Amino acid sequence: MEAAWRQWLLEQASNYTPQPGSRSQREPFFQRGVAFTQERWRDGGDYASEHIGEVLQPLKEMGVDSITVHPFASMPSPPVPQLVRFAGESDEGVNNTTFQARRLGLKVMLKPQIWLRGGHFAGNVHFDDPRERALWFARYRRWILHYARLAEQNGSDLFCIGNELGKMAQYEAEWREMIAAVRRIYSGPITYAAHWGGELETLNFWDELDYIGLNNYQPLVQEGISSAAMLQRSAEELARRVERVQQRWRRPVLFTEVGFPSVQGGARQPWNERVSSVVDVAEQSRAYEAIFRAFYNKPWFYGMYWWKWYSTGCGGGPHDGLLTPMNKPAADVMARWYRRPL
Repeated sequence: MEAAWRQWLLEQASNYTPQPGSRSQREPFFQRGVAFTQERWRDGGDYASEHIGEVLQPLKEMGVDSITVHPFASMPSPPVPQLVRFAGESDEGVNNTTFQARRLGLKVMLKPQIWLRGGHFAGNVHFDDPRERALWFARYRRWILHYARLAEQNGSDLFCIGNELGKMAQYEAEWREMIAAVRRIYSGPITYAAHWGGELETLNFWDELDYIGLNNYQPLVQEGISSAAMLQRSAEELARRVERVQQRWRRPVLFTEVGFPSVQGGARQPWNERVSSVVDVAEQSRAYEAIFRAFYNKPWFYGMYWWKWYSTGCGGGPHDGLLTPMNKPAADVMARWYRRPL
């Protein structure tokens, strides 16, 4: 990274003061978002690029007003209580992307996440040995508090304290203590990103948070063709399920992630980009439309972050079956809804 650019980042961090009426208040705000993921890690990674604002600008033109920034740590599999920051991750990169986004008028959720080596599911991380469990919480807390400090420093508008950690999230006392520690550092609103497969209902510390966060990869069809009518019925049923949780905890709901791969059967297994080798961008766009219609105007719903938009600014397209909506009809659906007033 060039010395002049590094110095600019340091000056931005030292000179930043929260804008009155935004992060300094924890009033809920609606988020028209995308998950903005770092795709290249060499030379400080894309997040640290001085050109990242050029990648973000088209999002603003599409009606996007919020992004998530994702610093990762990895854990071994089988799990041991150890967290290692990804090579190529840097605080400078997180700060740079945050500052560039805010220059454009975009809000930022800082969303640190754990990646289990081998592609295993972090929600299955668990330690039967109380000593190992305590060590994991101590190390996770130190890691998450580091990013809480960074979020306070760089003016992040929202902070996510955990992502799909279901088996570890059952230890309510540890999480409540961690939330209190984050609040002593970070003055903005806080959420947790629950897994769609039941964690939404079983998590017992939503009352300590400002948003109910859900990574929404709930299937919208079980089998067969995913017609628009079928997708819509399933999306409405999902909305009723989410509303029951919202009514219990009286917190606004946010999709911390949501997405569908652009393949046949993508609405049947939204988390699985390999469910089929047959690309179907039309099915993806129909699923987007169903989610928007079911949730967007609910009074308790406060927005979503579509997974995912690449930090390279390129990718997707009509022959791509991955989750990204880039250069696909789903991006047009997203832009049409994001541009309309609430």
